Amino acid sequence: MAEPGIDTLLTLTDSKYRLTVVTAKRAQQLLRYDFKNTVLSPDEYPRMHTLEGDKPDPNAVTWAMQELKTGRLLIGENLIAEDRLTKFLDQMYPREVIEPAD
Repeated sequence: MAEPGIDTLLTLTDSKYRLTVVTAKRAQQLLRYDFKNTVLSPDEYPRMHTLEGDKPDPNAVTWAMQELKTGRLLIGENLIAEDRLTKFLDQMYPREVIEPAD
């Protein structure tokens, strides 16, 4: 996790391990819902520098860390249960179900 704002992120949790777990879980949520559930505004989206110029960064971990730095996500023990959160997000952001080919 070589991120310039790592010191800021470390102040949000009690250990590097918890920060890693929180970041990984948030990255999974972002991927599962195609980044539709992000708390970032378009001008805050992570960017990467390429030979063709600046482009959106497709790395979900980078997005998760950027979201955590904004302070708009809560980290803690007394949050909504993950299965309830998943049901809620599935209602908000329905995913296409691809039917298997016969």
